[in-house]
Amino acid sequence: MTDHGDEWILVDFDTPADLTEFVSDALWQLGVVAVEEIDSEPGRVILRTSIGADGSAGTAAIVERFDGVTATAISFPASVADTWRAFVAPTHVVGDVWIVPQWCPQPGGRSILIEPFDTFGLGNHPTTVLTLRAALVVARPDLAALDLGSGSGVLSVALASLVGCSVDAHDIAAQAQAALLHNAELNGCGNAVRWIDSVDASSNGRYGLVMANILAPVLRQLAGDIESVTARGGAVVLSGIREDQVAGVVACYGNCDVVSVEMLDGWAGITLRRR
Repeated sequence: MTDHGDEWILVDFDTPADLTEFVSDALWQLGVVAVEEIDSEPGRVILRTSIGADGSAGTAAIVERFDGVTATAISFPASVADTWRAFVAPTHVVGDVWIVPQWCPQPGGRSILIEPFDTFGLGNHPTTVLTLRAALVVARPDLAALDLGSGSGVLSVALASLVGCSVDAHDIAAQAQAALLHNAELNGCGNAVRWIDSVDASSNGRYGLVMANILAPVLRQLAGDIESVTARGGAVVLSGIREDQVAGVVACYGNCDVVSVEMLDGWAGITLRRR
């Protein structure tokens, strides 16, 4: 949530009811901690969330992407704002790997510690778990990886600290760079993780692994760019996709072969191999 002295700022997205799921998904992919659905007038739903200390870019992107959505900032006392932290817990990924909020006790095994900066995901969303599971299968220590839509840096930090990959990360959200670098240092892999301001033509064929945990429409739109930056024989791991969207996303990646698809709580994670 956004701190303004004694107040916390949230954003209400007034949304047509038939777009609720899509807008909510888009907010999750911006890295929000939570989305509250509030009944509004007939045919509309309010989605209340926080999208960062300077959430204007994220707010504008949502309003521009979805017809009929409006956004209004609201505030409430800071004294009740941070109570959510008492109710979160570590998230099991696979084997002995856990994603652990920085303030929580660590379970046995290997822990990726995450400070979400009050606005970024804790790594507990099924799409994050699916992406990390798939990435750990294909990642190697000598691999150059790209994390598109990096959020709090969970995926970048996990590959750098657990596997030894060098990882470039990029996100459009306002605090993503600060969150990434903080969490990389927190996990002792600051030298292996790098923030990049953009992914341009100079990156073509650079990455042996590209992770994109975004949204199905964006994954379809960026298919050509994602394929171009992936080395031949390299892996592409996609998530942020509902089960019924898998075929439509895969169809856009004509230069890739499907390696595996895993489902979790209605979401899908796809691993592709670049030909």
